[in-house]
Amino acid sequence: MGGRIGIIAGTGKFPVLVARELKKQRKELFVLAVEPEADPELAALASAFRYLPPWSLAAILDFLEANKLEEVLLAGKVNPAWLLKTEEFDSLSRGLLGKFSRVTGAAVIQGFIDFLRSQGVRVSDPAPFFERYFCQPGFLTPEVPSQEALSDGKLAFDLACRLADLEIGQVAAVKRGVVVAVEGLEGTDKMIARAGELAGEGIAVAKVGRSLQQTAVDVPAVGLETVRSLVAVKASCLGIEAGKVAFFDQEEALAIARQARLAILARPRDAAEELSHG
Repeated sequence: MGGRIGIIAGTGKFPVLVARELKKQRKELFVLAVEPEADPELAALASAFRYLPPWSLAAILDFLEANKLEEVLLAGKVNPAWLLKTEEFDSLSRGLLGKFSRVTGAAVIQGFIDFLRSQGVRVSDPAPFFERYFCQPGFLTPEVPSQEALSDGKLAFDLACRLADLEIGQVAAVKRGVVVAVEGLEGTDKMIARAGELAGEGIAVAKVGRSLQQTAVDVPAVGLETVRSLVAVKASCLGIEAGKVAFFDQEEALAIARQARLAILARPRDAAEELSHG
């Protein structure tokens, strides 16, 4: 990486973590927030900060050119609901969207990356920043779920894997063998709240990545807010895919989970048997 780099930032913890690390490397940061809820700390870390919605491709290119940026890094969550607001798209965005036979978040992000590269902009892979946040297979909390909860968690995990590869969502909730909810446009935390309203306490939730996941395009994540959402509905357990779902603020999140007796485990996708505890 050169001395100047742009961060195209969505929401969540990851953009700030990346920005802090790049500052330690003495990089000069230029942050373009594509979500209005992007962490305000980003502005303090950047030489230039601007908010532009993701459908303003021409303005995004203007920002990169004005700041002489030849390299960018994508970080954070972008609300897929903006794909429904095509009336607000500029002509470049409408042209890009028209290339897809099926519009999905991952496909559009990849298309956006390809578009930037066609304009001479290098798009860096954020994989090195994620590595410390991926979990190895096993239980992350001392709480031992019941056999029913483990069974529900496995069903939720298997279902979420299929949903993710179909570009539907990456989260599923199950209780007593009944599929309670799957993730749509609302996102993980709102889906958990909906599942809790539908089924009451004791739901098992799983969040996974895709079989062909690319860190430059999308990495699912959990953290404090996810754990707090699960505790609020008195969920029984959370299963995340080992090596593919980032877990931010682990120490604080796991402390909350332990106090609430919420089991959290990282599960490999191809596990033939249930994980053993301890």
